[in-house]
Amino acid sequence: MCGIAGILKWDNEKIREEEILALTNSVNHRGPDGVGIVLKEHFAFGHRRLSIIDIEGGKQPMSNRNETIWITFNGEIYNYQELKKELTDFGYKFLTNSDTEVIIYSYEKWGTDCVKKFRGMFAFVIADLVNKKYFLARDHFGIKPLIYRKEKNYLAFSSEITALKKIGNVTAEGNLQAIDFYLRYQYIPTPHTIYKNIYKLPPAHTVEIDFDGKMHELKKYWDLDFSEVKNKSEEQWIEEIEGVIDDSVRKHLVSDVPFGVFLSGGIDSSLIALKMQEVTTSKLKAFTINFHEKEFSELEFAKKAAAKCNVELISESITENALDILPGLVEHYGEPFGDSSSVPTWYVSKLAREHVPMVLSGDGGDETFGGYDSYMRWMKNHPMINARNTFPGNPYWGSRIALNGIKQFIKHGTFNVLTSWQNHILYAEKTRREKIWRKELHYVINVPDKLFENAAEKAVNFDRLSYVQYIDFQTYLPCDILNKVDIASMCHGLEVRPPFVDVKVVEFAAGLPLFMKYRKVGDFMTGKYGLKKIAQKYFDDDFVYRKKQGFGLPSYYWFLENKQGYKMLNAILQDSQTMNQLFNTFEIKNLLKEHGKNNKDNAGILWLFLVLGLWFEKNNDVTFN
Repeated sequence: MCGIAGILKWDNEKIREEEILALTNSVNHRGPDGVGIVLKEHFAFGHRRLSIIDIEGGKQPMSNRNETIWITFNGEIYNYQELKKELTDFGYKFLTNSDTEVIIYSYEKWGTDCVKKFRGMFAFVIADLVNKKYFLARDHFGIKPLIYRKEKNYLAFSSEITALKKIGNVTAEGNLQAIDFYLRYQYIPTPHTIYKNIYKLPPAHTVEIDFDGKMHELKKYWDLDFSEVKNKSEEQWIEEIEGVIDDSVRKHLVSDVPFGVFLSGGIDSSLIALKMQEVTTSKLKAFTINFHEKEFSELEFAKKAAAKCNVELISESITENALDILPGLVEHYGEPFGDSSSVPTWYVSKLAREHVPMVLSGDGGDETFGGYDSYMRWMKNHPMINARNTFPGNPYWGSRIALNGIKQFIKHGTFNVLTSWQNHILYAEKTRREKIWRKELHYVINVPDKLFENAAEKAVNFDRLSYVQYIDFQTYLPCDILNKVDIASMCHGLEVRPPFVDVKVVEFAAGLPLFMKYRKVGDFMTGKYGLKKIAQKYFDDDFVYRKKQGFGLPSYYWFLENKQGYKMLNAILQDSQTMNQLFNTFEIKNLLKEHGKNNKDNAGILWLFLVLGLWFEKNNDVTFN
C-alpha cells in the first residue's frame, strides 16, 4: 500500500526534478517507509512506500531488467505467487519476492490483458519505452484510487486529488456540476472530480496514452454479471459461501508485517474477525470506536464478537470534539466528500495504526450479499422480481409481475426504475436543490449522471435486488465506501484490506438466487440471508438478527443549537463568499434553525454543507464558471 505520483510530458517538454518531488511529497502520509523517484526525458514517476510484502526488495519505482518497462504501483496482488510460478515456467527470472515485479512481467507477457489475471486491489501506471506508451490501470472495484489531470502538454497522476490541484502555477478550474452531484449523493461520482480536467479512472478500467500525448479510449476489462444463477440447495449454498469467504480471508492475510481487524460488532466484520482468528497462531488485535450517545454505539456487540472470536478488543470513545479534525480531513479528500462516517473511520484508523500497519475490514458485505436497509425498503415498496429468482412461498411467485420482470416495466413505461431507486438514496432531492441553488445556476439540477444511467441500463436484465446491488457496485461502493476508507486510513499510513470486496467472492455471490439474499425469518423479511445463516453457527440469534446499525456519527445531536456542528456551519454561512455566490444561504440557515425543532432532523444535508463550506475555505483560489 503506497502513494503514487507521476508526470508525463510531450511536445519536447522536459520535467524538472522539483516537479516530481513536489508531487510525490504531497502523498507522503500514504507511505511512511520510503520514497523513490525515477526521472527520464519525458516522464517521471514517484512513489511513497508502506512496506507490507518483501520489505527489502519491493522498492519503487521498479523496472524490468533492461529498464524498458517502469512502474509505480499502489496496492496488493493476492495471487502474485501463483502468477510468479506461471511466469517462471515461461522463463522469466525474478530478482525480488514482490508483487510489483510480478505486475511488470505480467505486462511484458500478456500486455494490457494482464489486469484480467490479477486478484487484488491495485492502481498503477506503466511506462513502456519499447511501444512508446503509458498504461494506467485500476482494480475491479476501485479499492485503490488513480486520479489524473489532463492538460495540453502533459498528464499528471496521483493517488489523491489534492496533489493535482496545482501544477506549476496553474490552479485547476472548479467543476460546478460536480457540486450538484455531491448534493445528490454525498460524493462526486466517477469519473468527475470537483475540478475540470481532473478525473478519476473508473474501477475495472485501463487507458493507454502514447508518448506524443494521444489518449486512447478508456477500456473496461471486467464487469459484474448477476444473470447466471445455479440450482443448489440452501445447505449447499451456505457451505459454498463460507468456503469462498474462508479462501478470501486467507488470501488477504498474505503479509510480512503484523495485522489486525476492524471490528464494529456487525455481522460482516465479526465474520472476518472469526475467520482471521481461525487461521492465525497469535491472538488478533481488533479495533473499534465508541460514542457516548448509546443509540450510535455498537461497543456492546463488538465486545460480544471479540469474546466469541477470541480477539483482543481495543476501543476508543469519541465526542463532538471529534469535529476538530474535520478541516484537515476535508483537505485530505481533496474534494467535498459528505459521508460523515469518514470521521469515525479516521479515528479507528489512527487507533489501529498505533498497533499494526495493516488490518482487514468487513466493507462490501452488504453490497455483495444484499444487506442494506435501503435494499429492504426497495424490495418492500417495489417487490417486483425476475422469474428466474422466484421460489415457492414468495408472494409474487408465478405472478405477472414476477414473469415480466424489470425490463417489461421499463419497456411499457410503467415507471422509471432508476428514478425510483434514486428516490431511496438522494440526500437532497430536486425540489430542495431548486430552493438552495441561485436561480441562474439551476441548469446543473437537471443534468443526469451518466454513471448511474449506464449502470441502470445494464442492470435492467437482473432481478429486482440484483438491480440495485449492481448499481451500488458501480457507484456507492467505489465512490463512497472504498474512497472513504482509503483516504481516512492512508492519512495514518494504514493499509485496509476488504475480503468481501474480492473478485472471486463477488463473482460467486452474484450467482446467488434471490432467496439466499432476501428471505423471511420469523415475522420479518431480512437481507443478507446466506451470510446470516453462516453467522448463526457462531453467534446467537439476537446478535445475528438485530436491527442493522450503520457506522455513523451522532450528527443529529452535534447540529443542535450551540453544539459544535451548529457553530461551525453557522460561522461558514456568515463568512463564506463562495457559499453566498452559489447558494441561497437563507434556505440553508433555515435548515439549521429548524433542525431539532419538533423532532425535525436535517443533519444529513447540514453535514453536506458543513463539509462543502470547509472545502471552500481551504480552496478559496478555485474559481467556478
